[in-house]
Formats: sequence, structure tokens, C-alpha cells
Amino acid sequence: MEETIKCGGIVIIKDNQVLLVKHGQKAEHLNDTFGIPSGRLYKDESEINCAIRELKEETNLDTTTQNLKAMPNIYIATIKRKTEGTKTFSMKIFKCAKFSGELKGNKETIPVWIKLSELNKLNLLPNVKKIIKDSLNY
Repeated sequence: MEETIKCGGIVIIKDNQVLLVKHGQKAEHLNDTFGIPSGRLYKDESEINCAIRELKEETNLDTTTQNLKAMPNIYIATIKRKTEGTKTFSMKIFKCAKFSGELKGNKETIPVWIKLSELNKLNLLPNVKKIIKDSLNY
């Protein structure tokens, strides 16, 4: 049986907008898909530290463990990747109350604020809508 890849992610909602990252040519996710800032845990890394690191890498924003609240669910999805085929991911999500810095992308992702009312127009990775909805109710 294939191993499930553990991930940590952060959801930030402000002014009826959510922070997403758009995956580009250099990302492993399919081009022009949108997800929350997230990624795989490093060896011996906690989910919350992974989420903080991924937020910095994918958006250039900073936060601390004190600004995060763990959401109760683990989100599992099978996602098609560019070079690895289809992989199964489990993600622990943290809702972020406070952050600092200026948005800046990298060679893989472009961070964007998206109006909640515009989500249906985007090519979202699995569970993104559910994560956002759950975070609004949490």
C-alpha cells in the first residue's frame, strides 16, 4: 500500500478574501491549480512548524505558533502530480489570526488574495473549498 504523505498548511481569511497560491511551471502540482500555502513535512518536523515554513516559502509571510489555531480535521486527498503520478496526502490545517510581511512568490507559486465569492471560478486542489468553509465555521 502506498504511503500517505503528511503535510501542514495554513488558511488565512481577511476582508472576505482567502490567501491562495497559484501553482506554476516549476511546481509539482499541475499548472494553474490553486491551493492554500502548504507542503510536506520534513523528517522530524511538526505539522505546525511545517505550516509556518511553507507559508514563508510560498508567500513570504511570517507568523508564529501563537498566531495559529489547529483545526480539528485531517484532510485527505489523492492528487495527480506532474512527475510523481498520483499521490495521497493528509493535511493538518492551522487557521492564522495574525501575520506580517509582504506577499512575494517564488519559482513554484504565486500568492494571491481571492474573494470568497470567486472560488468557484478557480481550478482548486481537492479539499480547498472544504478547508475554507470549515475555517469560516471554526
